Amino acid sequence: MNPTESFYPDPSLFAEPASRHLRHRGQGHGVCHARPLRLRSTYWVVCVALGGLGGVLVPGHSDAETSAQLYGTVDAGLGWTHVSGQGSQRGVLSGGQADSLWGSRGQDSLGEGGRATFNLESGIDLATGRGDESARLFNYQAWLGLGSDQWGELRFGRQHTVGQEFVSAIEVGSWKDFGMGALMRASDNYQVSQQLSWRSPQWAGLQLGLSYSGDVGEQSLSGLADARTKLYSLALRYEQGPWLLAASHESLSRIESNRPTALQLGASYDFGFARVAAGWSRQSNGFVGLNGDEGPTYWQQRGLGGLGPTEFVQGGRLDTWYVGSAIPLGKGEVQWQWSLGRPNWRWEATGEQAGRLQVMSVAYVHPLSPRTSLYVFAAQGRRYDMETAVHVSEPRTSRVALGVTHQF
Repeated sequence: MNPTESFYPDPSLFAEPASRHLRHRGQGHGVCHARPLRLRSTYWVVCVALGGLGGVLVPGHSDAETSAQLYGTVDAGLGWTHVSGQGSQRGVLSGGQADSLWGSRGQDSLGEGGRATFNLESGIDLATGRGDESARLFNYQAWLGLGSDQWGELRFGRQHTVGQEFVSAIEVGSWKDFGMGALMRASDNYQVSQQLSWRSPQWAGLQLGLSYSGDVGEQSLSGLADARTKLYSLALRYEQGPWLLAASHESLSRIESNRPTALQLGASYDFGFARVAAGWSRQSNGFVGLNGDEGPTYWQQRGLGGLGPTEFVQGGRLDTWYVGSAIPLGKGEVQWQWSLGRPNWRWEATGEQAGRLQVMSVAYVHPLSPRTSLYVFAAQGRRYDMETAVHVSEPRTSRVALGVTHQF
């Protein structure tokens, strides 16, 4: 394998369907310069370590079937955000178009179509330089896999569910807090720990996926083995020519007397002059991705913070519709999206029926190079909370941003 190809793969690989959260490919190497006979022993150790790391990330020509790469995406800009009742905020926005992150991935050929694969990926806040999660180095992905051309691939570790991965592929634009996952939260950028997943080979464009985690709340780490919550995910997708179709069903173990579930359907078609996408989901008894309201303390103690408000978890349902389109314009692309969410519960605090939610966005993305793009977008949410999606305060939110995305 040519090391240059390992560092700089085809830029089309960046156009991911998770979230669709843009992904990244990359490069990394280190060089030590020193004056002879004047280096301290510690400096020698650092040089040797950096040289060893470079040897790992840049496979030698003698082993053309083994590859590894350091990659990343950095995205930052200026944003103006207004939330009704909370005022406005202006400043640097990290990850306006794509999540800022870095990672390493690779594979090793085992012969006869077999392979070992891995992916380590960590999100960062580019505005502060901090990691997304201080207690978890690789919060986005940390898995090891075994696969073959005939039987597909098994992955072990922290990763996206197959439902999130397959259905989020239809998304037009993953704008921070205002993408498809704003309301279709089973397609948002979430990950599940202690997970086993399998993705089949493609059969005439058709692919099946299964995911299972026996401890979503990571209670085995705290010694609360009897409080473990399981997750199941089943997904199917068809990709052929201009068509991309996907469906998924995900569920958690029963929470009290109800089982949180998410059923999703999605489709996109590329006409050449425009790509259009549409999706629908029914989320019942809470968010399976644990990416909503934190909820009561006893749920959080089980590692289930994020299920959503009590009214939702105790028998509620949220139906969501999504449409979007990407239209080439000049060297760039115009993107627009609209989502409608319809909850069926009443808020206990007010006794009022939860109102319909809407999330809308329009954007223009202009490539400056194969790896760098300039973007501008405007978005608005009605009765929509950026952190929890649904909230009793039912705020009105809006954002305008201008930024740059670079992949390495």
